[in-house]
Amino acid sequence: FFAPRAMTMQTHMFMGMYAPTDKLTLMVMLPYIRKEMDMLAFDGERFSTHSDGIGDVELRGVYRLFETSDARHRFLLRGGIGLPTGSIDATMDGFQLEYPMQLGSGTFSLLPGLAYIGQCLPWGWGADFKSTIQLGTNDQDYRLGNRYQPSIWIARRLANWVSVSVGGTGEIWENVHGADRRLFISDQPTNDPNRQGGTRLDAILGLTFHPQYGFLRHHQLMVQGEIPIVQSLDGPQLQRSWGLRFAWYFQF
Repeated sequence: FFAPRAMTMQTHMFMGMYAPTDKLTLMVMLPYIRKEMDMLAFDGERFSTHSDGIGDVELRGVYRLFETSDARHRFLLRGGIGLPTGSIDATMDGFQLEYPMQLGSGTFSLLPGLAYIGQCLPWGWGADFKSTIQLGTNDQDYRLGNRYQPSIWIARRLANWVSVSVGGTGEIWENVHGADRRLFISDQPTNDPNRQGGTRLDAILGLTFHPQYGFLRHHQLMVQGEIPIVQSLDGPQLQRSWGLRFAWYFQF
């Protein structure tokens, strides 16, 4: 019998965007994921499992539904599809790794959402709702649970080249439907498809740098920290301790 002690995950997201019209923006998102989980065996032995590779590619679009004449309020419609490019067959020493250690879903998914953005310089604010709706089942006769992510934020420009933001992000994720027949619940709790769901609320603090001059004029850099405030998990899962995001955008 084994039990997880800690887990780290790194996601490197490569994204390209193109705006064919003033109202529509298209994007493709390619994730490269690295995961590592520290395990404890019933006899006291400690060891680690790991997986890495390409995750599920996402094709997304954002359409501006409405904008006021002074551009202070905007409503956006989000949509897209997830492709099953990430592996669900990650193993270590010949053993199938648990659900949280897999790189993809194995199924296509829908990515609907809505967003509102308000602006009255030097202030900005907004609300966002994103979701991932899994379709069908994969070739191992299961599908991951759906995910729903509402968020709110407020930002203030401190100078022409930097702004600070605070907000909150919620997340609801469901249990696995079906089960991977290669995993045995008696081995460890992370193999149980009925113990994968949960809810969480994170507090967020971010800084965004957007230089006005020099060779970084068309670049935007962002750093954002996340700390959970509330977590409720369906079973003995690992709680999130913290999250850190870095982003670099280049516009041309």
